[in-house]
Amino acid sequence: MMDQQPPQMNELSDGGVEMPERSHFVTPAMTHAMPTPRHSGMSIGRFFWMHVLGGAFPVAAGVMLFGWRALGVIAVVMGSAALVLPLWRRIGPHGRQMRWSHTLWLALLLSLMLPAHLFSMSGHGESSLAMWPILPAAGIALVWFTWLLGGVGSCRIHPVILTYLLLVVLFGELLVPHTVLRVGKLFVGDVNDAAKTEQVVIKETWIKSRPTDGHDATWREPASQRLIFYTSGLHPAWVSLESMLRDRIPPLEDLIIAGQPSPIGCASNIAVIIGGLFLLYRGLIDFRIPLLICITAYGALLVLPIPVVISESGAQWLWLAMRQQGVGWPMALTFANYELMAGPAVFMAFFLATAPAVRPMSRRGRILFAVLVGVLTAAMQLYASVSFGPYLALLLVSLLTPAMDRFFSPRALI
Repeated sequence: MMDQQPPQMNELSDGGVEMPERSHFVTPAMTHAMPTPRHSGMSIGRFFWMHVLGGAFPVAAGVMLFGWRALGVIAVVMGSAALVLPLWRRIGPHGRQMRWSHTLWLALLLSLMLPAHLFSMSGHGESSLAMWPILPAAGIALVWFTWLLGGVGSCRIHPVILTYLLLVVLFGELLVPHTVLRVGKLFVGDVNDAAKTEQVVIKETWIKSRPTDGHDATWREPASQRLIFYTSGLHPAWVSLESMLRDRIPPLEDLIIAGQPSPIGCASNIAVIIGGLFLLYRGLIDFRIPLLICITAYGALLVLPIPVVISESGAQWLWLAMRQQGVGWPMALTFANYELMAGPAVFMAFFLATAPAVRPMSRRGRILFAVLVGVLTAAMQLYASVSFGPYLALLLVSLLTPAMDRFFSPRALI
């Protein structure tokens, strides 16, 4: 009998795999070994490009609020990743696991986590250095981390989070946004065209603001920075939780709908939720993960100790602040709303924590995973940073994913 050559699988341009045609000369052993196409017809490339469609909603909101500089950030990060990807795909077995669709999706996520003012040939704020080199460096570092972690399907640690935390360590305050376009300058305005104001906080909602100084954008202190300054207990003067929420924090509507300085992808929590619901509708993510992360984080923010009063002698931290005199349920719930909406917790829950390689495989493992991420997100936002606390929480819990897979793996009955 003539030896039969095993069927070859050709790689498609979108990163998927073309299944071989069956032949009547194939032996039973070969038939058992050959992979069969999934009934859904969902290839690797199509899987990630469908994620891009879900990400189009926060992209549109970010471009609306931060203009053409937001498009520039996205283009430079994705372009730099695309330029170096062919080189790393040729290096070792890890390179053969890298796909165009997967890498470009990761680059889009990373660009949405960055502020629009980085796309500038000159300094911004108090910095006199050009900040645009941060963007191509971010794209190159992302591809390197993806290669180092094994490519698509092997990254138990999210390479986007590693890249972003590296940028936080290296550049710190340069990643803090302070400007947002005015209502009449949406899409086409220059978000860096703003005059810095010494006003403590703008209590007027963004949608009602009107230009008074001829600038395209308005300068505002982001709510995340106000919350970090308060929960750190380092406020120089006496301040209570009530006075902080009343006088030193922007309207909650701006955080939920739009209007606060933020990274591009977190410009509108409504847009993030709509994009996440699209992914749920297409069956690309498990609804348990974002739902349990948000619910658990919200509950933990009500239970964990927070500074109720900050005086010259220090901060007074109390558990279950809603039960304390002078706080109550309305104020505690308002504080939890600000903590959840001011940072990237919702964006992380829908677009990062649901990555197939990061979350556990079993349903029970995903439930435990989401609960741990939610609790740790609340703790990191209160005691570390609202800006990157959710990302750090996901990084730490994802290290436990292999252990969860082993613990919750189905066992054969003997």
